[in-house]
Amino acid sequence: MKKIDSFYTAFIFIIFILTAFQTEIITAQGCVAVRQMGGLYMNSASSYNLDKGEFQVGTNYRYFHSWRHFIGKEEQLERQTTGGGHDANGVEQGNAVNIYSHAVDFNFSYGISNRIQINATLPYVHNERSQVLRQTSPVKDTIRYSVYAQGFADARLSVNYWFFDPKTAHKGNVMLGLGLKLNTGSHEEMDEAPQADGTTKSVIMDQAIQPGDGGVGISAEVQVFRQLTGRLYGFANGYYLFNTKESNGTFKSAPKAGLEGYEIYACPDQYFARAGLSAAIDKKENFNVSLAGRIEGIPAYDAFGGQVAYRRPGYVIAVEYGFSYHIGKHTLSLFIPYNIVKNRIQSAADIASQDLQNSVITDPAKYVHVQGDAAFADYSINLGYSYRFKLGKKMTVMMPK
Repeated sequence: MKKIDSFYTAFIFIIFILTAFQTEIITAQGCVAVRQMGGLYMNSASSYNLDKGEFQVGTNYRYFHSWRHFIGKEEQLERQTTGGGHDANGVEQGNAVNIYSHAVDFNFSYGISNRIQINATLPYVHNERSQVLRQTSPVKDTIRYSVYAQGFADARLSVNYWFFDPKTAHKGNVMLGLGLKLNTGSHEEMDEAPQADGTTKSVIMDQAIQPGDGGVGISAEVQVFRQLTGRLYGFANGYYLFNTKESNGTFKSAPKAGLEGYEIYACPDQYFARAGLSAAIDKKENFNVSLAGRIEGIPAYDAFGGQVAYRRPGYVIAVEYGFSYHIGKHTLSLFIPYNIVKNRIQSAADIASQDLQNSVITDPAKYVHVQGDAAFADYSINLGYSYRFKLGKKMTVMMPK
């Protein structure tokens, strides 16, 4: 396997274009490849909007380790207890896949007016996929190996509009957003992987660790918040990415008769929704804590475009703990969503294979059910930092009343 290029070299190279607003990252969940993109989190300790001519730059780091395998909501415990591979008698015990993901988002925002804000997000990812392999040569043995994919991921440009004037709407507001996801991330990274016959071969990496999905998408988002009482706020935000391209042309495997097209990786839609409570702990409202419920995932079928391609659809439902601290022009944040529901749903490829097999079975009692599995993380760690400034002018911070 190739050595990982320096993660820190890329960090230094693009630090000068640090990009955006107070973020809470939309995170990938392992084999269900939800791409990370900048989100938005309202911190009541400072103005929730950017004033005209005001900038905000920041960076976010996210880490997760996915290793729990699910078919539907049923966990495949043998993957963890046996470690995968084969037992002493050669009985298949499954492929215990582990994915380790590190991602850094560089964010930039600018206030065109007090109600309109433009944003850019450029992610960099460093992903590892570890799995077991039963080798037959030179001796029969089960080995574990890792492959890697890294680089800039899919960038995102967006514009946000606050429905009510932030100068007067101190207790609540509604934000609408529209964005463009670019295909700046590679969707065909390769690495050297050992083969069953003892050789090593350069192969396309699994979709789960590719930096990009190969498509250009359009995103729509909404955020609302409302002061409930004193320093307690309620909030909700949601996001949907429409990827209209059917597939990215990268082959997952050889085609199967009657299932042509499903061997090529898809450019899938993805979604995210979140709602909860946020409270300022101190009187100056510098330190905030939040508790939220969230759901994120990939649907089995896209809203637009073709459906004949391979994806691992599914979703997670999580309880999210959040902390943020605001001091002057600086904001630090930590968000830890803990996944309480993990569900790998049937994909379009699963359903097509199921229908093909059942089409030649005459006894309905013998119909087969086809549903693949996916690995999920228990939690992710999201660290953020942002800085606000105005060029040539002293910045004033509007406090909520």
